[in-house]
Amino acid sequence: MDTSSLLAALDAKELTYEATSLIAWDIGAVSSEEEVANFMYRGGNFPPQASAKPSLPDDRRPDRRCWDYVKSEMRLFLCTDDKKYRALWKQITDVQKKSTTAIVGVIATFLGASVGASATLLAGFVAVCLYAALKVGKEAYCSLSANEA
Repeated sequence: MDTSSLLAALDAKELTYEATSLIAWDIGAVSSEEEVANFMYRGGNFPPQASAKPSLPDDRRPDRRCWDYVKSEMRLFLCTDDKKYRALWKQITDVQKKSTTAIVGVIATFLGASVGASATLLAGFVAVCLYAALKVGKEAYCSLSANEA
């Protein structure tokens, strides 16, 4: 399996189930993965639905470092042939026909094991990166993320 095959196997709607903040990009309220992720980490903007509450909730979102880590690793994973991801590509090949949620879970588990974080904590960020690659295309995603590195 390669990045193009992976992206072809993904369902964008399922990615929005993994990271509901992606809906903001889908409807045009934001225009980049950075703006979506900003809703998902501590210290970032609260998502629009938070304005329906009488007061802002305690900010228990993950630290921004989680986003920075996932973004960096997803660039390496999707845009290079780094050998540390060979086992991950095999795992994805094994689950690709199951669902997008399974693919996100496998990637988040792999990344979480590398950094000592739970897959649940990272899954939304993984979904944002995959959605970005789907939305703008692999080559544009890789080019844009290389400029940020």
